[in-house]
Amino acid sequence: MTLYTMRKFIFGILFTVGFTVSAQDSLRVLTLEECIDMALSRNLTIKRAQNNLMGAQSNKRQAYYNFAPNLNGSGSFNLIDGAFFDSNSGNFLNSSFENSNVSVSSNLVIFNAFANHHLLNRRKAERDAAQYTLEDNRITTRATVIRNYLVVLLDKENLKISTQRLELLDKQFEREKKRVSVGVGALDNVYSLQSQVSSEKLNNVNLANTYRRDLLVLLQSIQFDEPNTKEIQIQDLEIEELQQLTIVEDFKVILDEILNYSYGLKSAESSKKASTFFLKQTKSSRYPSFELDAGIGSQYSSVLQAEYFDQIQDARRLFLGASLRIPIFNRYSTQNRIDQARVVMRNSELDYTQALQNITNSAQSDYLDLIAAQTQYETALENYEAQKSSFEFIKKRFETGNTDFYTYQESLNNKNAAEAQLANAKYTIVFRKRILDLYRGK
Repeated sequence: MTLYTMRKFIFGILFTVGFTVSAQDSLRVLTLEECIDMALSRNLTIKRAQNNLMGAQSNKRQAYYNFAPNLNGSGSFNLIDGAFFDSNSGNFLNSSFENSNVSVSSNLVIFNAFANHHLLNRRKAERDAAQYTLEDNRITTRATVIRNYLVVLLDKENLKISTQRLELLDKQFEREKKRVSVGVGALDNVYSLQSQVSSEKLNNVNLANTYRRDLLVLLQSIQFDEPNTKEIQIQDLEIEELQQLTIVEDFKVILDEILNYSYGLKSAESSKKASTFFLKQTKSSRYPSFELDAGIGSQYSSVLQAEYFDQIQDARRLFLGASLRIPIFNRYSTQNRIDQARVVMRNSELDYTQALQNITNSAQSDYLDLIAAQTQYETALENYEAQKSSFEFIKKRFETGNTDFYTYQESLNNKNAAEAQLANAKYTIVFRKRILDLYRGK
């Protein structure tokens, strides 16, 4: 395989994803912010959280209306044929007649042991929990995209290093073949280089497959749906001065900021508060309740020899009533509801504790990854500079025949490993800081 053909092969598999496309196939370069925006607008978990928030807002609105009186209207019309007792005349009649009734009634709860107040506070807390859950899902989605983007960037960097290594080996292979053809090269070096080129080609293909797989994971996480796009790339990041990235605050400061900002923790806290009011609301059913009823109504009967509206006016009636409900025994159902509400409250307390632990553990993990990457970067940078200088020196000696192939190969391997370690540390610092800043609200 010639160098030109090999390059076409490598770059052909480097930036392609296996989508079925039309004749209008095009190149699409995705930035990190574009990926995040796509994920936020298409993520199903976020959409469910938005729906849940709408439901919680409706429940809260209903809880306010529970304090208002209700108002109901009713009406009826009957056509009767045969014997009947006419309440208007006090006689039994046998004929056909019509009658109708109309009324408007209202009911107002005066006292129910503050059940409505507890319900309102519960609905407020549930609405807050739904809002916080929505925000937490958005942050989680952002963090997921950032992590997936980092993996693809690292794959891309490793593939780039492998491609450069393959080009270098191929050049050395072609050069050594020419040296052998004119009688000044070593045939064992040709075979060794040929073996190295073949091995690196296989490694390059494996890295390209890894890149495509991780790119697909990223695209799935953002629900990428542009069918006319054949080639997809992600944009490299312009990294600020790494001296600034090596500055990190104390973990306790960062953790306090994360806990104060965390929407997941706020959601768990609001859910815990809602369960407390739910228990109070349920306990209210143990106590008496007092209600007022009022209404106005009238009726019409064709038996009476009077106009319809005259009868409605004459038969008008007003009523006002009061009712007192005192629970005495309801087959343990009230106590059972209270016990179930207490279980809900205890589980919500455990959920809050679990959320606190999860957030703390995640912060510790991201912080330690950042510290490790910073330490690794400083060491990797020093090692890369040393390995690069060493390789350039050994490369010149190998090309002039003053050192053996195995020394050259070892030096090349060391330089490539150092380059990969440096890239890994560099990107990890950037992304870990972004994730920590995201959870801190920055």
